[in-house]
Amino acid sequence: MRKKFLFLMFVLMFAGSMTFAQEPVGVSQSRNKQIHDLLDYRFRGGFYGFKALFLKTVKYTDIARKNCVIGIMVVSFQVDCDGNIRNIRIKNPLRFGLDNAMSKFMLATKGHWNKCHNIKYTKFSVPFQFTMEGTKTDSLNAAISLLGKNPGYVCSGDNYYLRKAKEALAKGRGKRAKTYIETLIKRNPFNTDYYDMMDKALKSTRRRGKKKK
Repeated sequence: MRKKFLFLMFVLMFAGSMTFAQEPVGVSQSRNKQIHDLLDYRFRGGFYGFKALFLKTVKYTDIARKNCVIGIMVVSFQVDCDGNIRNIRIKNPLRFGLDNAMSKFMLATKGHWNKCHNIKYTKFSVPFQFTMEGTKTDSLNAAISLLGKNPGYVCSGDNYYLRKAKEALAKGRGKRAKTYIETLIKRNPFNTDYYDMMDKALKSTRRRGKKKK
């Protein structure tokens, strides 16, 4: 009887952990499918034509590679039903020349858009991931990824920054934790856990500041 009870508990715990793990995957897959379908409709050549133009136009800058700049850049823009591109905005900018490269890519899409008859097909928000060989990072939340060569050394993976952030928070060092969490948010701006950690880091920093006074 005891063995059956323990087995049942194990099954329930396993099922719960699987549900928790799969939920964000489902959300990102749904979002990326919507992006895929919208680009298939509006972009000449569809989603894969859009992706091919991105990979042809955008390259990792040397300074970004040397500084291990990795992350998900979310680009929001509008393409009216006549094919005119407007209101290009880069959310979660990565700097180091990558933002400029993305802007050039968006300009390169001019003339590649199909006309439409409904404004609901005019708004886009596309997550582009920049990552490098040998670096372990979350790749579930990006619609399109660019894999660059490492700069001669392997850049630290997400787990390194997560471990460092947790260690700093445990010691009440909010300011130090904040720098690691900022890197994690750059790498995955869709992970709400990182924003919760940032809130804890900021509160810890304020408490530390009050004690010094």
